[in-house]
Order: sequence, then C-alpha cells, then structure tokens
Amino acid sequence: MTGYGRTEVGDAGSRFSLEIRSLNNRYLDIQVKIPRGLAVLESRVKKAVQNRFSRGRFDVTITRSTGLEGSGRLLVDEALAAHYVGILKDLKTRFGLSGDIDLSLVAGLPDLISRTEVREDPETLWLILSTGLAQALDELDRMRGEEGAHLAQDISARLDAVERSIQAIRSQSPVTVENARKRMTDVLSRLLLEQPDPVRLAQEIAVLAERTDVTEELTRLGCHMTQFRSMLDASAGEAVGRKLDFLLQEMGREVNTIASKAMDAQIALDVVNVKAELEKIREQTQNIE
Repeated sequence: MTGYGRTEVGDAGSRFSLEIRSLNNRYLDIQVKIPRGLAVLESRVKKAVQNRFSRGRFDVTITRSTGLEGSGRLLVDEALAAHYVGILKDLKTRFGLSGDIDLSLVAGLPDLISRTEVREDPETLWLILSTGLAQALDELDRMRGEEGAHLAQDISARLDAVERSIQAIRSQSPVTVENARKRMTDVLSRLLLEQPDPVRLAQEIAVLAERTDVTEELTRLGCHMTQFRSMLDASAGEAVGRKLDFLLQEMGREVNTIASKAMDAQIALDVVNVKAELEKIREQTQNIE
C-alpha cells in the first residue's frame, strides 16, 4: 500500500531529516539513501523497516542538514608553507621575476591544506536516527491503515458480488444436472439398436450426470470465501496478504472446475462474472500487507 512519513530529529550538532515512501509491491523491497558518513547504519535502517512491514517497496531518504557531515577538520602544514614561500622568494630574486607572493598563490600549492574526517560514534547517531525512523514509520503506517480500510471495503463489496453469482450457480446446478440426464438418455436411446439393460443404462447415465454436478466445488468455494472474509476482517496488525493470495488461487481452481463441468450457458455467464471479480480482488490483494 502507498504511504508517506516524514520527521526531523536531533540537535544543532546532529540534525537529520527522514522521509519514507511506500508503494505497492508483492514482495518487500527496501531502498535506502543515506549520507556517506552514515553508511554503516544502512543495514539497521533496513532491519527497522523489515520489522514493521512484510510487503511493499519502501524508499527511505535520510539527509543531514547540519553538523559535521561532509566537513571534517582542515589542517595547514605550516612548515611546508614556509618552505614554499622561501623557495618562491629565492626564485624571484635569482631570476628577477615580477609579481607578489600572496595568499591566493600559496593556497593553491599542493599538499598545503589537508582534511581529516571527524569520526563519530555510530551508536550515538543510531539512538538519534532510530527515534526519528520510528516516528516516520508510525506516520506512514497510519496512512497505509487508512488505505487498507478502503481496500477492505472494496474487496468486501466484490466478495458480495461473487457470492451472488455462486448462489445463482447453486440454484441452476440441479436443473443443469437434470437436463444433462435427459440429453444423455435421449442420445443413448437413439444410438443403441437394441433395447438396453435399464439398470445398466441408469448406472451409466448417473455416472455421466454426476460429472456435471458442481456441488462439491461450490461447497469448497464457499469455505474459501468464508476463510477469506475471516482473514480480511482480522487483518488489522497482522500480515495476511500472502494467505489471501493462496485462497484466491484455490478459489480460482474451483471456479475453473465449475466452468469445465457445467454444461449450461447461464452458469458459464455466472462463472465469467466470478472470474472478473476474483481478478479485481487479486489486484487489490497485492496491496495488502
């Protein structure tokens, strides 16, 4: 699900801005942009997100607005500077050169000014960052929760439509079986040149008619629907997205079996409607944690 969280933490010495965006994804994908000096904490940032979420793409951006990041400490090699100035003066006198030996000239000489990185305690920085990260994740989670509530309403409405189609199939199924029985009786009567054994004929017709009966598939489909609704209603605070995916796969298998067994135009139309709703539910389920 989509979401956004932002916060700022720290003090004048170490102040950080944290932004987290989440997008829909079947799997967990975490991308972190962090200042070079904090790269050692990147794995901890990813772990913090993993502990909260199991699905989605998360873009975490951490910037340092103030503090020591990128500055370090500048050092001047005074002995080398004196050596440079002495050589320049000697050259000027020896060869009668014009021009001043000024700051801009000396400052551009190599190795005169060097920089040392200021080493900071990563544990101290993590105490600051982890607080801000938790706040940003909380804000993002609230937004995802609001979207999840709307998704649940939409999926529930589509489940209602599926159940109406299932009920229509259930009502039509006995008629379909009886029609199949009559068709098979007529066909066998025309094909057989001699009077068939009534008992054997009844057995064959019963077997063939049973193959068009979708009662078992409808029962299993109803059970999957009940489980799906139960998980959807209890999904707050629990990752059920992959379980819902599995149930949708099983529901799809039952619907396909019904389509292959039922030789009835109305049932075929109802099956098409069920498949269309299940596909829309599948798309929405990809967004559920």
